[in-house]
Amino acid sequence: MSNILGISCGFHDAGVTVIDEYGNIKFASHSERFSKSKHDANLCPAILDEAQEHGDIQTVAYYENHWLKKYRQLRAGQKVDRSLTLRSVLKNQLTPNLLNKKLVSYGHHLSHAATGFQTSTFRDATVVVIDAIGEMDTISIWTAEYDLLGYAKYKLQWRKGYPNSIGLFYSAMTKRVGLRPLDEEYILMGMSAYGKPKYVNDILDTYIDKLSSQTFKENMHMGVPDDFLGADADHYDIANSSQEVVEGLIYSVMDYARHNYPSKNLVYCGGVAKQVHFAMQPLLLLMLLARWILLVFGQQIMIYLGTQTTHCVGAKAIQTALDYSIVQ
Repeated sequence: MSNILGISCGFHDAGVTVIDEYGNIKFASHSERFSKSKHDANLCPAILDEAQEHGDIQTVAYYENHWLKKYRQLRAGQKVDRSLTLRSVLKNQLTPNLLNKKLVSYGHHLSHAATGFQTSTFRDATVVVIDAIGEMDTISIWTAEYDLLGYAKYKLQWRKGYPNSIGLFYSAMTKRVGLRPLDEEYILMGMSAYGKPKYVNDILDTYIDKLSSQTFKENMHMGVPDDFLGADADHYDIANSSQEVVEGLIYSVMDYARHNYPSKNLVYCGGVAKQVHFAMQPLLLLMLLARWILLVFGQQIMIYLGTQTTHCVGAKAIQTALDYSIVQ
């Protein structure tokens, strides 16, 4: 049996999955569980050894398009490494035998969409992906369905490009209160319960160009000043105000998707989908009452409202392998 190894690595929380030729997940885990290094960004030898215990690997599927990512980094004035091919990108991540396998890559947001849709029970869905950034996209909306042969089909319907990013905004506010961005956003979300929305208007006036179109006045990738809102501003109030703003931005995306695409099923995924606080808000519950079924799929957690809660590891790795195994 020929398996597909899906991988995400090199940024944060590296993970792998093994999927067989029929699309069954045989193995999935995060590198940190084997290396014992929290948020390990790299694939350790132990996890790759374990993955290969589940059968012969024919193809390695990577979770993003490295060319598009480099293009965005160049445009943004960021440092760009000199790895030109996918094999060179992965040379320090894979063992020599895996590096010599067939290597393929898929778009970051398509990979997220495949994770959510192809691990749901839906036959069709509107898929909303909201992330800090994936190559060029920060938000995307897809329509997804299975054809008569059981192949998943995706069509990109709408996108929002860098630097307008809900995820980067929330990461900037995470750093503002002294937490680690792209890591401890969940703490900021928890802190919001203890604060008041006293800074909402200041945030909107300073950084939000238009709430309904999710556009920003500045590139939030650059963060915010350490004294934004005042050196003595209460961190819990900053958290609450940031939460209010980010929920308004997310809702505007959901509302647009609900009114413009026909499926009654919603799959919501990407890093910002970890905003489980948003998923319980009354406005979103009204969508459920309007027969819009919600599936929230973050990078490590899936919540199926009204039915069950399921935890999943290595989601970005799973999504790329699922994308390859089902779409091909």
